[in-house]
Amino acid sequence: MVAEDFSSTPCPLSKESHHEKIILQTGDAHGVCDEDSTSPAWQPVSASFKTPSLDALEDSPNAKQKYFKKCVPLYKAAVEGDWEAASRIMIEDETLLRASITKGWQTVLHVAAGAKQVHFVKELLKQLDKRDLELQDQKGNTALYHAVAAGTVPVAKILMQKNPRLLEIWGGQGLSPLYYAALFGHGKMALYLYPKLIELVNEGERGGIFFSCINNGLYELALKMLKDYPELAVVRNANGETALHLLAQKPSAFAIKTSRILKNFLYSCTNKRNLTRTPCCQLLKCLWEEVLWQNDSTVIDVIRRPSHVLFMATKLGNFKFVAELIGSYPDLIWETDDSNQSLFHIAVAYHQASIFSQAQKLGLNKNIVLSFKDDKNNNILHLAAKLAPSNQLNTGSRSTIQMKRDLSWFKEVKKIVQPSYIQMKNSKGETPQELFTSEHATLLKDGQTWMNGTAQSCTIVSTLIASALFAAEVTVIMGNHPVKTAPFRIFIISDAVAFLLALAATLTFSAILTSRYAERDFLSALSWRLKMGLALLFFSITAMMITFSSAFFIAYCGKDVFSILVTGCAGVPVLLYVFLQFPLLKDIFASTFSCTSIFKQSEPVLL
Repeated sequence: MVAEDFSSTPCPLSKESHHEKIILQTGDAHGVCDEDSTSPAWQPVSASFKTPSLDALEDSPNAKQKYFKKCVPLYKAAVEGDWEAASRIMIEDETLLRASITKGWQTVLHVAAGAKQVHFVKELLKQLDKRDLELQDQKGNTALYHAVAAGTVPVAKILMQKNPRLLEIWGGQGLSPLYYAALFGHGKMALYLYPKLIELVNEGERGGIFFSCINNGLYELALKMLKDYPELAVVRNANGETALHLLAQKPSAFAIKTSRILKNFLYSCTNKRNLTRTPCCQLLKCLWEEVLWQNDSTVIDVIRRPSHVLFMATKLGNFKFVAELIGSYPDLIWETDDSNQSLFHIAVAYHQASIFSQAQKLGLNKNIVLSFKDDKNNNILHLAAKLAPSNQLNTGSRSTIQMKRDLSWFKEVKKIVQPSYIQMKNSKGETPQELFTSEHATLLKDGQTWMNGTAQSCTIVSTLIASALFAAEVTVIMGNHPVKTAPFRIFIISDAVAFLLALAATLTFSAILTSRYAERDFLSALSWRLKMGLALLFFSITAMMITFSSAFFIAYCGKDVFSILVTGCAGVPVLLYVFLQFPLLKDIFASTFSCTSIFKQSEPVLL
């Protein structure tokens, strides 16, 4: 592993000679598979490593004493940036300036550079010759590599100012500092090193840097590399994937970080082509343009191998990626996978509404594309009837919401398919409705179990509230109280309201318990009853606490500070109810909007 090239744990190690060490540089080492590359299969990292003194690492009593008494404290001082402590140790033993102080043969400069100690490095360089900066650790890395791996641009700058030749010394695995900067995801460092090193690396490493930039979200640098080296658009990594394949798997990179309401507003006010493009979107656009300029066989090969890039993006809901490709190459809508499923069939199977909703914009072609049947004779409604992918499934309290979403999904797809498809049977002899029932049997049972448990618990609470409030109301009516005072009137009214709300909540939850739990009940009836019951219970608890506060206030005549304090604390149970039930309330009320807006326009059109 490349990351292992920066081991810095201090520990004694026997001295070994490695002046003849050669690092092979192959395509696989860089994560690039370039069949047309004319670069040499291997090249030496360096004629010889410049090894620091290894005296403190020898297996002898004196060496071990020096190591534990001086090297370990010096290592700690370098990591913590304690220059005063380090300078005292090095004044006592000047050989430690250029000696290995860790088992990885790292000098104090290696350690400080990797620990991002800028001031420490500046002070240390005053005591070092520029050739001392060329000392390499056991992996062949100079201190510059440690600064690059840490992403500390100021340290890298002062090291190169001291010795510009550091850029010519390739480190561990024969890779440039630029490769390490991209590999560790340090964008500022990579942008700083790019103009200094890009022309020195071969084609294989250049591709590795390009893929590392995409993997780590360094899209600005990747875009710059693509403009400088357009051939990178069709280069493949060790897995046979192109840059398009990597971007297809990053839907979050294209997402606008804003609320749904603001997002819909932006889309409604802005044409797709005029949207503010992120570096990732710009990179995708340039990549796709470069690919389209290739001959037809190359374009198809990039799209289909090793896996279909369009279908990969569709499965992950990467709408902007799909929109970019389809917008420039509309014929891709006719592409099918090994099962004869188009991208719209795959969008249905993976519940990607934003992509499937665009089928409405295809005009006459819609009926043709949606009429495809796969190798198991499933039409597109059969695919909508299947259970959502495992990564989208919810269990427990959200199984009810999941059932509602799946029902909404099935219902919406049914609206746009040919009428004959509704009763069409697949190779197993199942109609779409029969397939839906069998696929969702477990989810239906989970939803029923959770709904029953929730309704029973809430029924008990609402019944207790109603009983207590009814008893309080009867007690007041039978007693002799000054009914003209404001606190007493508040007590009477709030008690009556709380009682009626609690009774209504009890009846609502009872309706849930006696429900048939048919599939269509999850679409509207059960959901509305649960929301109404929870809302009634909330307002009942609120009114009950007002009743309690007014009763306490009446009992103490409102003159005691303690009575006022207790009255003020009456809101705590209400807040506690909201806090504890907020996740459930949020999911249930949000499901109403999400299920009714599955196919509403929230993205720019594909074509």
